[in-house]
Amino acid sequence: MIVCADLRSLDPDAIAFRRKALRDAVICVGWLKLISVICYIVLYFLVHGNSSGHMSIILQIMTLVIIPFIILNGILLFLGALEEKTFALEIGLWLCLTIASYNTVLGVMGGIYFIRTGYLTMHFMLAVIFAILSVSLFTVLCHDILIIYAYKSLLRSLRT
Repeated sequence: MIVCADLRSLDPDAIAFRRKALRDAVICVGWLKLISVICYIVLYFLVHGNSSGHMSIILQIMTLVIIPFIILNGILLFLGALEEKTFALEIGLWLCLTIASYNTVLGVMGGIYFIRTGYLTMHFMLAVIFAILSVSLFTVLCHDILIIYAYKSLLRSLRT
């Protein structure tokens, strides 16, 4: 278990502190997901304004399609943490993984496309932005998943 090897050995204050800290961290991750929608909208307009063609349209559609799922993920994490619902946290956990995988594919596709058409400075900047997006899966695995899983595990261990 990530949270603690044995919660029975901790005093109630330490358990309450861990619970509150992990709950606040999950709420923060939920808020970050909701706020990241602004970044996706900006990315959509950057691609729309600085590129044309078939692949550009595909990147625009892929950027817009993921927005409702990101909003759902943020709401599930936020409410799952506040209401201490492990089912909502479980769905949020899997949505994080799915969205991160999708972002990795979107980032690789966008990075390759804008490197190929990189004759403008803005295309180079878009290639860099998409390249950063392509490491989404690794960052989510190393941060978000660990926090959500630790909080979910703590809630389950306290109920048993």
